[in-house]
Amino acid sequence: MNQEVVQTSRLDAEQAINELCAKLKKNKSSYTAIIFFASSQYDFPKLSELLHEQFPNAEVVGSTTAGEITADGFKKNTLVLNALSDSGNVRVQFSGVLLKNIDLFPVIYKDDIQKAASKIGISLGAAGISKNSFAISLICGLLNAEEIILSVLYSLVKDENFLVAGGSAGDDLAFKSTSVSYNGQVSDKGAVILFVKTTGKFEIIKENIFQPSGKQVMLTQVDPETHQVQAIDGQNPKKRYAQVIGINEANVDNALLDHPFGRVFGSEIFIASLVKFDSAGKLLMYARVLQNSVQEILQPVDTLKIAEETCKNVIEKIANPGCVILFNCILRTIGFEKHNQQASVNSVWKKYFPCYSGFSTYGEQCGHINSNQTLVMLVME
Repeated sequence: MNQEVVQTSRLDAEQAINELCAKLKKNKSSYTAIIFFASSQYDFPKLSELLHEQFPNAEVVGSTTAGEITADGFKKNTLVLNALSDSGNVRVQFSGVLLKNIDLFPVIYKDDIQKAASKIGISLGAAGISKNSFAISLICGLLNAEEIILSVLYSLVKDENFLVAGGSAGDDLAFKSTSVSYNGQVSDKGAVILFVKTTGKFEIIKENIFQPSGKQVMLTQVDPETHQVQAIDGQNPKKRYAQVIGINEANVDNALLDHPFGRVFGSEIFIASLVKFDSAGKLLMYARVLQNSVQEILQPVDTLKIAEETCKNVIEKIANPGCVILFNCILRTIGFEKHNQQASVNSVWKKYFPCYSGFSTYGEQCGHINSNQTLVMLVME
């Protein structure tokens, strides 16, 4: 797989795309997939239409973001384009589908999902498809529909090892509207699934920069629909959270990024990020939580050490990555900025990968699970 990453800060859609296309090294017909990440400052429908016109032979998918990532660093208000093509002995096929209204009845898209997979020879009901195929997801990030989409997809998949890697679209923290795109079609209540079949190696890695603190709490009164926690251990959430961590209530807002909740399953940690406490001390969370669920309060570990370990593990498995895409939670991006680590983290990625891109997400999909405050890294040979 060959990945070219080009980026522009021009906000006019036509000017931006003309600049990006001029930077590409190959003839436009050579590219089999175009994956683009755009700030919400852009006319997203116009971008989608123009890119589909420019690359009619490619599967063109895209998402609005809460920030963009390339080897040049963490950026805002830019457009990033990944132009993918075959190289060497590795052949990669792509086939996508747009699910337009996932907030209504996503189950109606089952046939469309199966047809998209079958176009490149992936039979979702067959065993062993995880050996040479996976899917990329781009899901509108303000609908709380990620778990539903993953459930619909995996209801069709027999191979339990089949993986999804993806991110939820952002809108630069405006929290008003996010969009995804497939071949010129756009939805602000939708999701894109891009199936990938390859003759080369691939890895999908979930990285977290937290560990258990040994402190647990029970969410004794919750509203699953609004993601609001109304009582922790039978007490006011803000008061109890501060008490368990061992800080003053006045300082809890500064602790939320560094001490999210998590569920621990063996060596896996699934993070449930905390948004804020309201004036009454009730807690709003990004992820849906269940009544009487027990949550571990997490604590941060050495971010740069974890980044090095992640990259080293990848290189041990795929010595010469041809494509690297990063789905990095916006809360990680904010945390890196808070601790002056954005440049340092990016320098680690740049040390190991000659080319990569990604975006700051409102949620990260890895396999069956949608997470927060996580990095999902897709690496292809």
